[in-house]
Amino acid sequence: MIDMDSHWFSALFDRVYDDVMNNIAGYVNYGHSSDNDGDSNGNHSFDNDDNNDDDSDEEGELFWKREFDRQKLVLRTAGALALYYNTYIYKEPYMDSYNTGMQWLNEILHGHWTRCINMFRMDVTTFQSLCFQLENQYGLKASKRMCVFEKVGIFLYTIALGASNREVHERFQHLRETISRYFNEVLKSVCLLATDLIQPADPGFVNTPREIVNNPRYTPHFKVM
Repeated sequence: MIDMDSHWFSALFDRVYDDVMNNIAGYVNYGHSSDNDGDSNGNHSFDNDDNNDDDSDEEGELFWKREFDRQKLVLRTAGALALYYNTYIYKEPYMDSYNTGMQWLNEILHGHWTRCINMFRMDVTTFQSLCFQLENQYGLKASKRMCVFEKVGIFLYTIALGASNREVHERFQHLRETISRYFNEVLKSVCLLATDLIQPADPGFVNTPREIVNNPRYTPHFKVM
């Protein structure tokens, strides 16, 4: 804090009072100093019905003018602070549904059996069996904020209904990045499961199917030895 003579500072402020007030108001409202409202020399003119030269009247008028400016400055500053707070600090929560993803999933799994089929294209027993198998055999693990059941629910809800990331985000009340990350986790585990389940009946391809043997289009490429 700069220590200066209060009388000298007051005298300086008296000479540039109007400019100071206008500049402050300009910074509050527009982010820059306001243009002079007076003549080319920066002098400001004010209408005054009483043109007498009585010093007391001039001092009284100056007092009320300054009082009005102070109140106006306070209101403008408060408005600017409120705008800044609402724009950059306060974030209104938008994932505020009481029926969150896990609550909704429990409702489906413990509700009528057709609801699970409609949402996940499988019954409750198959859904639970899939979750246990992916967790115990194919590396799908629960995280701190989401269990395996909800991860699998997100995956099945997406592919069964063809839901977009935004729709799954709204239904399960998780961030879109979270939805995408856990969908990929389940997909990797399902791909590992598929390699064990989807196998040819003849892994060595010893026998040639009759559809190939009896079709002249394929016979030159699949000759039977």
